[in-house]
Amino acid sequence: MKVNGKQSQLISGAVGEIELRLSEPTSKKNSWVVICHPHPSFGGSMDNKVVTSLQRSFQSLGYGTIEFNFRGVGESSGEFDDGEGEQDDLVAVVSWLKDNFTVAELILSGFSFGGYIALKKSQNLQADKLCIVAPAVGLYDFNAIQIDISWTLIQGGQDEIVCASEVLEWAMKQPVLPDIYWRSTSSHFFHKQLVWLKQVVSLVF
Repeated sequence: MKVNGKQSQLISGAVGEIELRLSEPTSKKNSWVVICHPHPSFGGSMDNKVVTSLQRSFQSLGYGTIEFNFRGVGESSGEFDDGEGEQDDLVAVVSWLKDNFTVAELILSGFSFGGYIALKKSQNLQADKLCIVAPAVGLYDFNAIQIDISWTLIQGGQDEIVCASEVLEWAMKQPVLPDIYWRSTSSHFFHKQLVWLKQVVSLVF
């Protein structure tokens, strides 16, 4: 499948193949962003509009980008594993990236459920920065997550999926506090706010 002129490819994962799309770095030499998509059981995939907006923003800044489908989504093998196996999928993608390219800087990004996955594996994968959009606080257990690197939190004030105030309360308890970008009128999926989302990424990174 092609999206934005980019061909997806398959790599090996823990339960079979993982489908991903890759754009190599341009001006940001050896700097990469791996983006995790929202909940597979509710239509989440690497083609999600927030995910592709993040991808386009980072690519326009010169970063290399990877979007991928968690197990059971698109051409990726396996079945949804409620956030456990999906962490292994992210590890497999980053491992493949490091085996095939020079990675001087790794940014993990994720939207909603994908934000949870990125946060859970950020220390293990030695990420340099995080860009997290509307993380699924309250839907998954965030208590064990401790963020000790530079990170950006993007959140809508009218989020109908996660409680925006709970997200802020959790974020402000972290060892390293985030740069917070709050859109008071935005829903969870940032309808009619994707231009603003892109502007935030361009401003921060």
